[in-house]
Amino acid sequence: MNAQFYELANQLAANSSQDADTSSKRLSDEEIKTFTDNVLARIHAGEKQNTTAQRAKYTKKRHRAHRVMKYTAAAACTALLLCATVFSEDVHAAIEHINWSLSNALGLPEDLDDYRSVINTTATDNGYVITLQEVVAADEKLVVNYTIQREDGKSMGEIPASIFERLYINGKRQFGGVSGGSGFLDDAHTVVGVSHAFDVDGINMAKENTYRLHVDSLEENMGTDVKGNWLFSFSADGSELIADTVRIPIGKDFTLEGGATITLDELTSNKLEQRIIYHIDGESNHIFRIDAIDNTGKHVEFDTKIFDSGSGHGYMQNQEILFDGRIDPTAVTVTITLSGMELPEESGRMSDDYKQIGESIELNIN
Repeated sequence: MNAQFYELANQLAANSSQDADTSSKRLSDEEIKTFTDNVLARIHAGEKQNTTAQRAKYTKKRHRAHRVMKYTAAAACTALLLCATVFSEDVHAAIEHINWSLSNALGLPEDLDDYRSVINTTATDNGYVITLQEVVAADEKLVVNYTIQREDGKSMGEIPASIFERLYINGKRQFGGVSGGSGFLDDAHTVVGVSHAFDVDGINMAKENTYRLHVDSLEENMGTDVKGNWLFSFSADGSELIADTVRIPIGKDFTLEGGATITLDELTSNKLEQRIIYHIDGESNHIFRIDAIDNTGKHVEFDTKIFDSGSGHGYMQNQEILFDGRIDPTAVTVTITLSGMELPEESGRMSDDYKQIGESIELNIN
């Protein structure tokens, strides 16, 4: 599929004033570069710090741009158009139902059948049809994917520039960060696939919870907001995914400039993601990265995803997990190298000037 893809991987502010199976075909490096060059102007470079009750969440925009383009391309290439379903002769004739799984959307090599909840519920308002496909509940996270179409089935021209959502868990509004991506699923640009990961704080995800996802605004390509009421209610239980997560203790301390200490607590791995969990004792204005090389030669990178400045706890997430960029499950050892970078005092473009902290360490993982 040679559709042009557009990328919407900007981190959404936690305290925003808006209320808000076919096998994957991997694009060539030249194709990915072409797509990336076309959308770089749309990507907000740098990194924003969002706080709610002293909670700070970081996402590396500039560094992640290339990877997210792979993600959107994979989502588009693996979409399976099943059938045209006629809702009414005059209005809905061109709407297509899409079988687009979270595994496809995230470019994962393994399916999430044992952990996903299939919703497949449609809401229509103000000329747009949104269908919530699947959700996966995980530790401190809810991942969703849905499609957007025009009610008349016509091309949308360009992907909606912004999507404003509100998430409620057990009736309580969530204010965590949101990250993800989107892309057209067909050559005619009539169907957009969206996958978003909501950071969840203070909720026990290892049980069944009730959720309400409210999409209330789409920004069209000319900057015009389309207001609507696309509401989805569902339940999901993350207990099986959390129980099936492999946890490998690390327990290694590193001293930072200024005297603070970062402790790498554990490496966790499941079918959805891989993390390195850490905590900091003392004051620090750093974000961190870990380069990991296992004994099979696989090289992956963990970037800071969440850091709670109040508790000092956070985690780095494997950003290479797309297209099986994870630590090899057959590996016996992995060597990890910690690097850090001070956040700028003023907002703006990040320097990406990471410096190694301490010596590399080797973990026995199998």
